[in-house]
Amino acid sequence: MDSQNLITLSDPTSFITESYKLLRTNLNFKNLNNRYQVMLVTSAGKEEGKSTTISNLAVTFAQADKRVLLIDADLRLPQISTIFNINKRKNGLSNMLVDELPLESLVNKIEKLEKLEILTAGNKHVSPTELLNSEAFGTFIKKCREEYDVILIDTPPVLSFADASIISNVVDGVLLVIAAHSTKKATIIEAKKNLDKVGAAVIGVILTKVKFKKNANYYRYNADKAK
Repeated sequence: MDSQNLITLSDPTSFITESYKLLRTNLNFKNLNNRYQVMLVTSAGKEEGKSTTISNLAVTFAQADKRVLLIDADLRLPQISTIFNINKRKNGLSNMLVDELPLESLVNKIEKLEKLEILTAGNKHVSPTELLNSEAFGTFIKKCREEYDVILIDTPPVLSFADASIISNVVDGVLLVIAAHSTKKATIIEAKKNLDKVGAAVIGVILTKVKFKKNANYYRYNADKAK
């Protein structure tokens, strides 16, 4: 596994790990009635840390005894397999939807994390937009709701492709990852507008790559300032 990106496993007592747990706690407070069982994580642009964020968040939910399914729906530049050291050529989401394969034959288990299962992007050469906009994908998410407590979906940046906007129609909420000191305000506003256009429920913004001093928060999460 990528110990640098998957810090919740490599360094479970670190300050950064505690920040991910705080993010989980904040989401739990908003999710008292299980309103946000299925959550999509995206970013405004590239290299803002969305895949690292969703991977560590998935780990913390699993550590809290939630049955978690982490789905890599970034079929253009998948990163989840790299972070968890899973063979990139292994069948995954695209194979399941195209070849109608059963989910249980495709999920990857993580050692010492019985509650976490991972569905990688897969290796089928397909049109991501058409595949994610298909009835099969919507049906798949409905079935997952019956099996898992938390479903987290990684998607491409919202301003680069339509994928995140499309998937937002089948999830309960969207988390927008923003890189501190590099993402411009106009870009953030445009990303939020794109999600608003499709009626996406943006439930929070996660600020990454913060240059923090000792005792400062690495991630700052505020569910009420997404607008």
